[in-house]
Amino acid sequence: MVVCAAPAFADSYTLSVAPGSASYKQGALVTITATLTDTTTSSPGANLLVSVFVYDSTGALAYQTAAFTGTAGTISVNFTDQLGLSQPTGTYTIQAYASSSGSQIATAAGSFSVTAAVTVAPSITLTPTSGFATTIAGSGFTSLDTITVTWAGTTMTTVPTPVTATSTGTFVAIVTALTATPGNYTIKATDQHGVNASATFTVLNETGPAGATGPAGAAGAAGATGAQGATGATGATGATGATGPAGPAGPTGPAGAAGATGATGATGATGATGPTGPAGATGPAGAAASNAGVWAAIVIALIAIIIAIYAALTLRRKIAG
Repeated sequence: MVVCAAPAFADSYTLSVAPGSASYKQGALVTITATLTDTTTSSPGANLLVSVFVYDSTGALAYQTAAFTGTAGTISVNFTDQLGLSQPTGTYTIQAYASSSGSQIATAAGSFSVTAAVTVAPSITLTPTSGFATTIAGSGFTSLDTITVTWAGTTMTTVPTPVTATSTGTFVAIVTALTATPGNYTIKATDQHGVNASATFTVLNETGPAGATGPAGAAGAAGATGAQGATGATGATGATGATGPAGPAGPTGPAGAAGATGATGATGATGATGPTGPAGATGPAGAAASNAGVWAAIVIALIAIIIAIYAALTLRRKIAG
């Protein structure tokens, strides 16, 4: 660890930076803590920005971040190299910078080493391998990774929760079967880097053979008579039946009473006029009529004509009716 003093400022600061461990395996989680101190007041450098840069053994930037210090004047960061088990081995350099209002007030440097990880094929062991619960013991997983356990693809609840691999890539967890249906099921453990291993767990058929049929129980008391049901709806009217055969003719009834006399028929048409008879002998000359007699004869003749005309009209109406 190297501590560098800040340039002259209203207050003077010192910054220190250190990894959580002097050495890490490839793919392991690295912890870095930076501490800023106000040497003028001998108090923590709180609420100031600290930037951290990590360079691998080839000089390439492996990680960077920036955060404000807390009330204790510190920041703590964690990271896993994105190359995982393929990250370069060797010495990694840490550079830290503290600033206030955009001006650098202190710097610090540190380092740690990365060594080759021991490659172990990931595996899990179930104890027991059948029943309804089991303990999983895993090895060969990425150091300090969170482990996800699944049952036929469905994530399981584990004890403890969460499950985290140790620095050597091992873990232990207890799980309970997600079904009581007998059969073989796959339990799989996977870390954050995709490293995984599977094992088969068997759910047993705990159903025993059917027991002998017991004796018939005594007949129960008769139940109460149910309430009378509602009257059903009236059915539809049936189709009209076929007409039956005609019965035999009845005897002839007695003669009815004589009917009333019918109305008088209409007067027949007037017959044709007969031929004119021979002329009679000429009578003796009559006495000369008086004027009064002549006028009386004329009146009588007119009345006769009128009566004849009325009779003729009446006859025609009757014939037409």
